[in-house]
Amino acid sequence: MKKDSIEYNGIRGGIAVFIGLVAYFLIMKAVGLEHNLELRAFNLIIMGGGVFFSVKSIKEKNEDFDYFKGIGTGMLTALSASLAFAIFIFIYLMSNPEFMKEIKDVEPFGNYLNAFLISFIIIMEGTGSGFFLSYGVMQWYKKKTPEEFLKAQRDNKDSK
Repeated sequence: MKKDSIEYNGIRGGIAVFIGLVAYFLIMKAVGLEHNLELRAFNLIIMGGGVFFSVKSIKEKNEDFDYFKGIGTGMLTALSASLAFAIFIFIYLMSNPEFMKEIKDVEPFGNYLNAFLISFIIIMEGTGSGFFLSYGVMQWYKKKTPEEFLKAQRDNKDSK
């Protein structure tokens, strides 16, 4: 893969986010706060940082950077990180049934939860938040301002 491609930057960013999410999960587990759902909000910060730096990386390496390359890189970062983290959580829940029982006891719809469903929810949450984070980051990194866009549109119309 070329270093200026969406795939390279997205997967590389996804691996970094995955490492951050696993480290945060293990720290929360070691401290005994793994059941505190409010602390999951920090996952969004980890994901946002990964998306931001993936988009920044492709913007610096790619001469023909545009809006859709940035969105694609951010989405691939979120998807790859969410998928890898869901697999990690699935394996963790299957190998640690007492933790799964604790989740079932704490959650409002705990009777309906299993390792597959929790992993699926992690993928959906991660990709959904990744889409909105990618959109937000691309507002920051937009290539053209509205004035430049309108000027380019006028120049195209004049050349026809």
